[in-house]
Amino acid sequence: MSEVKAVFKRKLDDSEIRLINDFCSEASYYALEQALGFPEIIYSTRITYFYLAGEKGILSFAQINENFRFAHIWFGPVCDDIEMAIESVLRIADYYRTKGFWYLGIQPYRKSGYEADYIEYSLNKHLRITYLYTNDNTKSSLEIDLGKSLDEIFGRFSKGHKSAVSKAIRSGITIQELKTSADLENFVRIYSKMRDYREIRGHTTDEIKKICNYILKNGHGSILLAKDFDSEVIGGSIFAFQGLSVRYLISASDPSRRELPVTHYIIYRAIEQFKESGFRYFDFWGYNHFARPEEQIYQINKFKKGFGGYYIFLMKKMNISLVPGGFGLFRFYTNLRKAKPGNLSAFKRQKS
Repeated sequence: MSEVKAVFKRKLDDSEIRLINDFCSEASYYALEQALGFPEIIYSTRITYFYLAGEKGILSFAQINENFRFAHIWFGPVCDDIEMAIESVLRIADYYRTKGFWYLGIQPYRKSGYEADYIEYSLNKHLRITYLYTNDNTKSSLEIDLGKSLDEIFGRFSKGHKSAVSKAIRSGITIQELKTSADLENFVRIYSKMRDYREIRGHTTDEIKKICNYILKNGHGSILLAKDFDSEVIGGSIFAFQGLSVRYLISASDPSRRELPVTHYIIYRAIEQFKESGFRYFDFWGYNHFARPEEQIYQINKFKKGFGGYYIFLMKKMNISLVPGGFGLFRFYTNLRKAKPGNLSAFKRQKS
């Protein structure tokens, strides 16, 4: 493929930004993690931009996160064409091998199936790839087909979820899009209150504000708020637009109003709205098959499952060793990061 050019850059010019945004907006599967400007909100790593360019323009795109001698692509590259997806991974692996990196991790945003099998088969002929069957290395979710009728979709809700929606309607809850700065402040306040009440790690207040502003400014999604009969914000959810799919990103409800099924009703109305907008799928973005009953994530699984979706699985994460033992070095490095910072600094000095 000599006519295809691979480009790696630290900074994109205005023309490249425009072409990449146009290309990604047409992709069937385009994860928020690959949207220009979004990774800087949630990651603290250095970013390299990659794209394949041909005679007709951009053919593939990825944002690559770098840390020491390890690189990661989260839910990319953005590329519907399977041959270009294969070519992209090979070019990226070759680039980082020549740069002296030890490991490349890629979590594709592509559902399992024939095309995924073909990509994996083709890449394994050229690269040393390790697959692990853990929650960090396998991504699954629950999805609702918005091509079905609303009656059929609602009919698949669990009995408890149907009752929750009916209760929300009787209580006078209304669902509105977030539009004002006051609404944003109220949503952020409720998210922080919920995070502290549940003692979960979650996002910082600053991160939530940045995520909301990014979504609204760039048209990458929608934020729906629940208000009570006094027009007071009592909860909200952030949804990201990802090609054919709408992704359920973040939710929060006021812990002092736990008697009201706020999030049940927001999702119910979101399904109605996004079906009307022409999206093909509603993706709950995550179902942890490794969760144990005593873990909080187990209850989150049950909540999502109550909406009646079906399981989907993404391609397994590709752990690519660019040198012999590269993946082992990455795992060792990861364990050191979880231990003492001094150990990590010593490791970097020794391997530099």
